[in-house]
Amino acid sequence: MDMDAEAPLLLPIDITIVPSAPSSSPSTRSIVLRIAAVLAVACASLLAQHEASKGFAVAVANDAARGSAAARRFDLHLASNGRAERALLRASRAVERALFPDASFPRRQVRRVTVRMAARNLTAGAGATVRAAAPGEYVVSLSPGLVASSSASANDAAVAAALRRAVARMWLWDGRGAAPARVTEAMVDYLAGAAGDDEAAAAAEDAHGCGTFSARLLRRLEARREGFVARLNRAMKDRWSDAAVDAALGAPARLACRHHAEETTAALTRRGQLENGGWR
Repeated sequence: MDMDAEAPLLLPIDITIVPSAPSSSPSTRSIVLRIAAVLAVACASLLAQHEASKGFAVAVANDAARGSAAARRFDLHLASNGRAERALLRASRAVERALFPDASFPRRQVRRVTVRMAARNLTAGAGATVRAAAPGEYVVSLSPGLVASSSASANDAAVAAALRRAVARMWLWDGRGAAPARVTEAMVDYLAGAAGDDEAAAAAEDAHGCGTFSARLLRRLEARREGFVARLNRAMKDRWSDAAVDAALGAPARLACRHHAEETTAALTRRGQLENGGWR
């Protein structure tokens, strides 16, 4: 028997690797790119929020005469225990909540704030002043007179009140210096919580409607439309206009004040009649 005839034929096999079709179509790639873009924007937003949440650095300095009562009290009761820094940050958070309720309200760039006890009492009886030392850096100077009391709690309260006013000035826009002082000072009073509770003064102001731009007036307009003060501050970022008040309120402010004055007069009339034995 011929063994060669019985053997199977071994033929060469041509193995060709055929590339597979792309796993993703153009439409799939575009979707992936869009998702990546959305994620990138989200990450950038989260990073910006994280940076904003870190706030700013705070430094404390004492320029009062070494060995003086003001220097000792400031070091002992406000600097060494971090109380001055905490008071500044508390004041800043309160002002920021009032002026910047969301990201649509632009804020100043503040990276560092130095709280310093001044070498001598500030002029015009000011408890504190604030100035820009460099872009994003501010210096709040405190008058030694704020710590003149032998009571630590009284000194703490005086310093905290002065810091609230200084921080309010730091965060407020002023129309590039064009906003009237009566407007900015009223906003500082409002943000510092110094509207006053004198009934006689309030009654006189109500009788004159919007004749006096004050912290009490700002509270009244804020109560009429929430966010009024924040919108007014935003309007003062680049310029000042008398129409900014009406625009922030969404209505003529004088009409709102006149309406409030009429309501107040009617309420006072009813109160007087009741106190005198009821309606006659």
